[in-house]
Amino acid sequence: MAALRGAGAEVEETAILPLRSGLSGGQVVFVGPQEVEIYQFETEAARQRAQSHLLAQNWPGDAPNVWGRGRVVVVYPGVDGPTIALLSAFLGDVLDLPGELAVEPYPPAVAAAIGWLAESLSVDPGVVGVLAYSSAEWPDACLGLPGPDEVCAEVVTPGWRIVLQAGGAEYSLRTDGLGAAVRGEP
Repeated sequence: MAALRGAGAEVEETAILPLRSGLSGGQVVFVGPQEVEIYQFETEAARQRAQSHLLAQNWPGDAPNVWGRGRVVVVYPGVDGPTIALLSAFLGDVLDLPGELAVEPYPPAVAAAIGWLAESLSVDPGVVGVLAYSSAEWPDACLGLPGPDEVCAEVVTPGWRIVLQAGGAEYSLRTDGLGAAVRGEP
């Protein structure tokens, strides 16, 4: 939770106890508005046993997103792409569970681009769709799109080219590797 807070995420602890079968000692927290279950074990071996139990379950409908790392198992039953991307950034890839899996997480830069476009258009981020994204290398720190009279560091900047859709229109965006810098293509 400290790492999430350090990354700027709003994390609120609750008194809610999770009722996940086969797991005990967990707690429910809110990461932004999303409910996330965190289970901490005394040893990594105990975490691996609990994780194996989760992997063996049959999940009706959508399976939750589950991460296991060190002595911690994190369960997120939602499908919010930015939440999945944030948790994956700290915990690695989502574990494969039987049943229908939730939406594949986008790289953090895609979530940042969605937020940037939604704010630029004054629309809800939920109405912004992702059409495509691919890694790219930009010729400078301005992502190859300098503004008038803007001086850009001439350094190759790894990032993403992202194509989004909102209100029937397509928007091509460029970001740096994490989405800290986002610029719209003309």
